[in-house]
Amino acid sequence: MTGEEPEPSPALVPRIVRKVLVTVLVGGVSYLVSNAIIPDEDLWSLILATFISGVVFVVQFLTDVDDQLETVLQEQRRQHTKTHNLVADSFSKINEASKLFGVVEMSALETRGVAELVQNAAKIRDDMPDLVKNLVHHEVTRMAKFLGELSDGRYALYEGEDRDWLLGLARNTRVSLDAISLTSVDARDAEFGSGFWHTDLGQRYVRLQRDLVQRGARVRRVFVVDRSDRLDSEAFRRVWKWQTTVGIEVRTLLLSDVPPLLRGSLSDFILFDGVVYYESNPAPQVGDGIAPVIHSTILVQDQERVRERTERFDELWDAATPAG
Repeated sequence: MTGEEPEPSPALVPRIVRKVLVTVLVGGVSYLVSNAIIPDEDLWSLILATFISGVVFVVQFLTDVDDQLETVLQEQRRQHTKTHNLVADSFSKINEASKLFGVVEMSALETRGVAELVQNAAKIRDDMPDLVKNLVHHEVTRMAKFLGELSDGRYALYEGEDRDWLLGLARNTRVSLDAISLTSVDARDAEFGSGFWHTDLGQRYVRLQRDLVQRGARVRRVFVVDRSDRLDSEAFRRVWKWQTTVGIEVRTLLLSDVPPLLRGSLSDFILFDGVVYYESNPAPQVGDGIAPVIHSTILVQDQERVRERTERFDELWDAATPAG
């Protein structure tokens, strides 16, 4: 054999020594007692002592075996319970995941997109910076809130000026886009020189509308202008001419010509395919020539409110005159 023989464990040596000592002690006592009871019978006393010692040794051995078996059984029970809980927990998670994907498959959303979201979320590792993990958690929570608001038929509210909803809706529109554009939202000086339509968002928005027209959709816009001098400004003319060249039907309307019943409820809104409207709510302006601040953006799919906005647009469109 190669190598050294393994040494007995420290706990095993005292136990063996104890068994031997107990066996010898019991054997010695048995020999003395039997010799006292049956004098001059040394052979029988020795045989009896040996037998009793053997019985005592076997009993000690069986006791140790029983203790070890009990320990093994307890460990098996513990491992069985642990394995059972682990398997049950795993199946519970699998069942929960199956239920979630079952719900997704029943919805109108594409399963592929949701599955990709879950897969990418699972790639966020625990060793990533807390800032990154908190950002991901915030975005997932925001998306969950947005989906919950829309699925319940309520409006979705965005604090401040949105761009993702606006561009996403314009990109996915198929039939029509009707918009009411107010000076309080679009203009950032007296002549529209640095207003919304000159920003990156405004220009991307117009390009998407051009694509809609090329796909056969109808795009209409009514500019509601608060002063007549704005209509004649070169900056404003450049804005509406640019939009007409890409196929947008443009009309203008002075605030003083707005039907009296609509004048007090004017808002900057966009109707997409006649099923949802997007509305920008500006904060009060403190002076002329100051860039307007969008206080909030609202997205509504309630059909009654959409119908009201459709009727309002039609009235303003009829009251407006073609730009030119």
